[in-house]
This record gives sequence, C-alpha cells and structure tokens, in this order.
Amino acid sequence: MNVAAALTIVNAPTTDAASRRTTREAAKILGDCRDIAVGRLLLAFGEMLDRVGDTLMDRASRSDVREDQTLYLDTRGVVVGGRAPMMAEFEKRLRSGIDDRIAGRSEPKPDFSKVDATKLTLVDTTAMDESVVTGNIIRIVENQVHDELQVLNRGIGHLIGSPDLETDRNPLAPAVIVDAFADALKRNKLEQKIRFTILKELNQAPLGEIGAIYADLNRHLINLHVVPAGARASIINRGTPADRARGVRSPAAAQPQQSQPPPGAAPEFDIMALFRRMAGGAPAQPQPPAHAGHAPSAAGAAGPAFGEGGDALPQIDVPGQARSVWIPAGPLPPTAAGYVPGAPIIATPELGEGLARLQRGEMDFDVGGALVQFSGIPEGKHNVLRDLQESPLGKRSTQLESMTIELVAMLFDFIFDTRDLPDGIKALLARLQIPVLKAAMLDGAFFAKKSHPSRVLVNALADAGLGWAPSMGTTDPLYKKLEQIVHRVLNDFSDNLELFDELRADLAAFLAAEEAAAEANISTSADEVNLRDRRQIAAVVAKSEVERRVGAHPVPHFLADFLRRYWVGALEDAHAQQGEDSDAWGEAQSTLDDLVWSVQPKRTTEDRKHLVAMLPSLLKRMDAGTRSRDWQPEERERFMSNLVEAHAAAVKPSLASVELPTVAVAEQARVVAQQAKAAGDEVAAAKAEELVVAMTAAEPEPEPEEPEVIEDHYLEIAQSLERGTWIEFESDDGQLAFAKLAWVSPLRGTYLFTNRQGQKALSMSAEDLAERFRNDLARLVEAEPLIDRALSSVIASFGDKFPEPVAA
Repeated sequence: MNVAAALTIVNAPTTDAASRRTTREAAKILGDCRDIAVGRLLLAFGEMLDRVGDTLMDRASRSDVREDQTLYLDTRGVVVGGRAPMMAEFEKRLRSGIDDRIAGRSEPKPDFSKVDATKLTLVDTTAMDESVVTGNIIRIVENQVHDELQVLNRGIGHLIGSPDLETDRNPLAPAVIVDAFADALKRNKLEQKIRFTILKELNQAPLGEIGAIYADLNRHLINLHVVPAGARASIINRGTPADRARGVRSPAAAQPQQSQPPPGAAPEFDIMALFRRMAGGAPAQPQPPAHAGHAPSAAGAAGPAFGEGGDALPQIDVPGQARSVWIPAGPLPPTAAGYVPGAPIIATPELGEGLARLQRGEMDFDVGGALVQFSGIPEGKHNVLRDLQESPLGKRSTQLESMTIELVAMLFDFIFDTRDLPDGIKALLARLQIPVLKAAMLDGAFFAKKSHPSRVLVNALADAGLGWAPSMGTTDPLYKKLEQIVHRVLNDFSDNLELFDELRADLAAFLAAEEAAAEANISTSADEVNLRDRRQIAAVVAKSEVERRVGAHPVPHFLADFLRRYWVGALEDAHAQQGEDSDAWGEAQSTLDDLVWSVQPKRTTEDRKHLVAMLPSLLKRMDAGTRSRDWQPEERERFMSNLVEAHAAAVKPSLASVELPTVAVAEQARVVAQQAKAAGDEVAAAKAEELVVAMTAAEPEPEPEEPEVIEDHYLEIAQSLERGTWIEFESDDGQLAFAKLAWVSPLRGTYLFTNRQGQKALSMSAEDLAERFRNDLARLVEAEPLIDRALSSVIASFGDKFPEPVAA
C-alpha cells in the first residue's frame, strides 16, 4: 500500500485534519520524510558498520581466546563482505515498517491468557539476549533524541490526523529503525552468534546521527508549516533532562536557546553572521512576498542554519531586475540523503553566469560588460578567488556575495598553507575553488552545517589524499580516482548538491576496495612484527631463565659461558616458536636444570648413579639443542673435555662437602701452571691457566639497566593512538611521508605504520614514537575534517576583534 492510500484510511474519520491539509499533500510530505529518513539512515548505518568492522578486527587482534578471535573475524567478514544484501534488506524492512505504521497496521499483541501451558518451551538464550539488546538500543536512542522526537511526533501526528501521536505509534520512531535492522540480520540467515555480536557492537556505537536526522526532518516540516508553532522551541532547546525539568517548572522563564553540540563535539558557528559583524553589519532588507514557485523567506527557508529570532540572512533581490536562470527562486530541494539546504546567497545574475563559465574552464570572456581575464581552473596552488575579487565581475557583487567570496578564499588559503596534505593533492583541491564557491552561494547554510554535501566531499578527498605521496606519481590509482572526481564536479555540478553525495559514495567504495586489498599486506607485515616481538620476548625470558640458575647455584665459568652463548638460543627458539606451554620449552628448561645439577657435588650414591644414568640423554639433548648454533668443533671439544672434568670432580667423595667441586680442579690446575712456567713449558702453562679460568665459579651478570622512559605529554599522545591515525614522518634528509597506524602488536604494543596499500611498513614502540614527536620528526595529522579546521582558523583570525562568535 502506498502512502497516499494509507493516509486515505488513517485520515478518513478525521475531517478537521483533512480540512487543514489535503490527503494528497500530506501523503507527499510523508513520502518525502520517509525517503529523507531512509536515505540518511542507510548512510548512518553504513558508517556505523564501518566502525564496527574496525572494532571487531581490533578485538580479534587483542584476544588470546581462539573461539573469540574466530567469532570476531567471522562477524567482521559478514559486516564487510555481506554489507550489500544486509543493507538492501534493511532498507526494505525499514520502508515496510514505516509504511505499515502510516497505514495504522501493527502486529496484534499476543493474548497470553489463551496460551496452552502444556505447549510452553524454553526460549533459546541467544534469542532472548538479542531481544534484550535490541530493547536497550531503542531506549538509549529514545533518551538521546527525546526533544527532537517529541516535536516529530507532533508533526507526523498532524499529517496523519492524530495530533496526540505517541512515540510507539510514530512511523519514524527509533523502535521502527532498530527493529528493521535486527529483522534484516535475521532475514539474511546469519548465525545467531554473529547477529548477537553485531547488535552488541551497535549497542555500544554512537547513534547521535538519528537525532540529527530527526532535527532536519523537523526543520523540513517547519519550513512547510506542518509543525505547529508551539513546537519550535523544543527543536532549539537541547539541554539536559534537568534543564528540561526546569523549563517545565518555570514556563514563563523559558527562552529559546541556541542549540548545543553534543558532548565532545566541536561547536558550529555561523561564520557569515560573524563576518557581517566584522564588516559593520549587513542591514536587513525587506523580504519579497512569497508566490508560486518561490519558497518562503530566507529566515523560514534556511531554518536554524543561521540562528533563530531574526538573525537569518536576508534574501537579496537586485532592484529593477528580474530573476535569471543563474539565480535560484528559493532554497534548493533537500537531497535524497536528507540534507536540507538554506537560503541562497547569490543575487547577481552576472556573477552566477560568470561562475558557471569559469567552472567550465573559460577565460577572457565578457559578462554584462565585466571582462573576466583569468582561469577558474588553476594549475598548482593558486587562489583564483583572489583573482575574482580583483576582477570587474567580483567588484559588482553585493556585500553578502563579496563576504562569501572572501570566506571561501580564506578557506582555500588555509588549505594551501596546511602541512597536512601533499602539494599534489592541494593542487587537485585547488581546481574545486569555483564549484565550492558556487555551492556556498547557492546554499547559505554552507558555513553553518558540517553536513553540507560539498564540505563533506572536500573533507573526504583531503582525508583520502593523505594516502598519496609524490613518489607514487599521477598514475597512481588513488590520484587518478581523486582527479576523476574533481573532473566530475567541474563537468557536472550546476545546482545539484546530490552530485557531491554520489561522488563521496564512489570514493568510499574505491577506498573500501583498496583497504580490503591492503589487508593482506598489513597481515603479512603484522606477522613479521609479531614474530619479531615474540623473538624479543623470548630472548628476555631465555636470558632471565639462565641468569636465575647461575645466580641460584654455583656453576663453573665454562658452563655459564655455554649457557649464555649457546643454550640461551635453544631456550629462545622453543619459547618463540612453540610458547611457554609447549613440550619443547619444558624440555629445554629441563636440560638447563640437568646441566646445572650435573656439576653440583654428589653427596649420595643415588646421586652418583643418577648422574651416570642421565648422561647419555643429557648429551643427546644438548646436541639437538645446539645443532643450529654456530658452535665451532674445537670449541665444542674443549667444552666437552671441561664437562668430563667437572663431572669427575662432582662424583668424588672427597669433594662432596664443598660448594663447587670444580674449584678444586681450578686450584690443582693453578699449581700445574706454576710448575710448567718454572720448567719453561709455556704451552703446558697456558693450557693449565685456561683450565683455571674454566673451572672457577662464574659470577652472576649484573641486572641490566632499564632504559629511561620520559613520562610527558608526547608519550601520552603516543600511547593513546588508535588504529587508522595518520602520522607525518620526517626522514633525516627532510623528506616527508604520511603513514597510518595499521596494527598494534598484542604482545609488546609495537606500532605498525603503513601506507594506504599496507606497504612500506615502519614499526616502532610508543616510546620511540614519543621521541620522534619530541624531536619534531613525527607529527600527528589533524583528525578534524579539513574544512572544519579551515573555518576554525577563520574564526580564530577574528577572535581578538570579535571574541563572541554567534553560535549556529
């Protein structure tokens, strides 16, 4: 059933509602609201699934439980590889759920009084858990969007003839959205464990975008005079529940307030209002009367984008001049994704024509007597908007148009000056100066709304551009994709803001494919880092095991030297390759213990018999453990000769009471050395002195000094990095390169940085990265979107003169 038919049923008994707005009008508005909501929700849930995929990969890399790792990776495979059918089913269920509620259809509540108790069965716990999580998500969203939802209830209720519509009957309620998504997971026949894992991640994901969607729908309904005037204050007041309670207790004191950003979000400012203050103010001009084909006045059309209470930009008409094809009759229509544009700024037809021709690459042309002698598509980082300001065409602009040109010019000044982008990417973005200016001229909300399609696209291009380096050349696939998108904007953009959404989706699909291809390279590099980390950990553990034995039991120098130089390698191999729980590690440790025990004094007959019985196995294990070591034959022979001497001393009853029997061997060898020297036999003396050293008790090695760790904000920044963060590295010769944090070792926390293809891997510890930060050899790339940073820079440049910017 379509929306019009549904409204015919719902509105039939409500003649008063029908008199206020015809069924056909209401059906169209409801259909538009549904399409806006569905489009925006598909984008929001798509981005949410991207974050869920990253989170699941991170959880898998950090988990030591094989079952959990498998579940996380399988779920991520569904989120990434099965996205298309999942989102298609979500859209289908969402549209169906909205239409059913508009038509007044709902599933009947079960009558438990008629249930046959003998047929009751236990419910699967996972299914029960899914229901609990879904209900929890709905409650969280309803609490987060309380104010926007109350206003939307009144607007939708006004359309369907139910002025007192409650949330549980609202066709666009959070329950409809969340249930549609959960139902889509079921209908895709996913395993219960995977469905439950996705829903758990959704339960922890930020879902504030739903509130923004409701707010934009409310603005859309206000502009169409659907929402009663009494509901508007609720859209603006975004205070805490305590603030709302105070407003209820003291209605006389309640005043409309500027909307507050969510906690942790950067506030948006009405830059145009700030700029008008700088220029001395732009006097409001009388509004032309609304007529067929025209939208309401700018204040009503732009909605809250430029502030409430009369602070909206004036709709400017040039006296004595009819509107031309270059000047929009009113605000542009909402996009399919749900973006609601504000009132247009452009009012001079010649400027509109000139921008269109500049975007096409024309130069040396005349517009209404104004000669344009520069190109709108520059080569390199040239600000063509400064050329426009100085041209006869620019000087004919109205004050508001001139302000807009200046602001966009300042944005590109910032882009050209930032260190966070390669120059080649800046040159590509430079070609978008005229289209971005056109977008700002056609939609006065450009400066106030971070969600403006052209802003979001430029931000996405800049963010993607971090993955390109001049060494890759202009034939690199990413560069060619960015260049292709720029060309599409230059060729196709007129007044269709949806083009920016289409191109952003195209870029996102390209980057997703590249990222999927890069995963194999990242996995290979991660395996290498993981192996190296295991080796480093194994080396520390193996050395610690050897020194613990040498410190706890007296051993001759020759044996301590063997353990430190050769057997520590056998321990390290067993630990790194098979782990501490393996038989190989246990056997390597047993051999270590047996070697140390074999040179201790044997005080009982049983000990002597045990040594004799153990020797064949001990020698065999020693040979196997040192087979891959670089142990020279003469050195091996000398060691074995010393070991025979040590064992012979260990079993002598006369030495049973001494701490280390080989000390007696050393003393005897010292006497032999002295006698040989006296007899002039230097060879015999040297051999005896060598035996003295070998049989003397070894000293434990001193504890290694721990490297100094500088606890400062550089280390704090390094330790708090998240996967996907981009870093600008500077080499010794001053060359710059951008790399992103692709993986963090779960063993030692080693960072793996790669380029966008997952190649040119660079690994280091957080301490090493902090040291690079201190020496200005590494810098964090700003995470805030490029245009947002540029506007913040504009605000800062006016901060001294205008310390209190107008909040949007």
